Amino acid sequence: MQHGWTLEKQKWDNLLINIGKTHWSKVQFNQLYQDLVPETPGVYAICARLRGFNQSLFTALYEIIYVGRSKDSLRNRFLTHCCRPERGVEQAKQCFDDRLEYWFTEADSDQVANLETCLIECFGPPANRISGTIRAKIGDPQPA
Repeated sequence: MQHGWTLEKQKWDNLLINIGKTHWSKVQFNQLYQDLVPETPGVYAICARLRGFNQSLFTALYEIIYVGRSKDSLRNRFLTHCCRPERGVEQAKQCFDDRLEYWFTEADSDQVANLETCLIECFGPPANRISGTIRAKIGDPQPA
């Protein structure tokens, strides 16, 4: 998987279409804030805010560390990442400490996969292990 922002315009155009009228909210990435995260399907991003830089460019920057989805409960995924984080998220917690935020948007369960894929393809989050473009289908072999 390629990490970092893509420079393919068509992927950004696709993301803008898929984000559409979504409304994003954020909470500090700490289980104390679990009640502010809905128990509905949606897409989320764990982001790091840079702090300690005096130059205005760096104080405005965010890094998307991880993008994921939940077809059931954003709150459950939030708690899983807070309490039992995978390796990349754990490393981000050690690196950015209290500067991690959990951004989320509610979405229909049939829309979350496509929105998650668009975000991963555009931002290339370093803690995601696989690209959103990898899809496998099990079925009868097809002739080449």
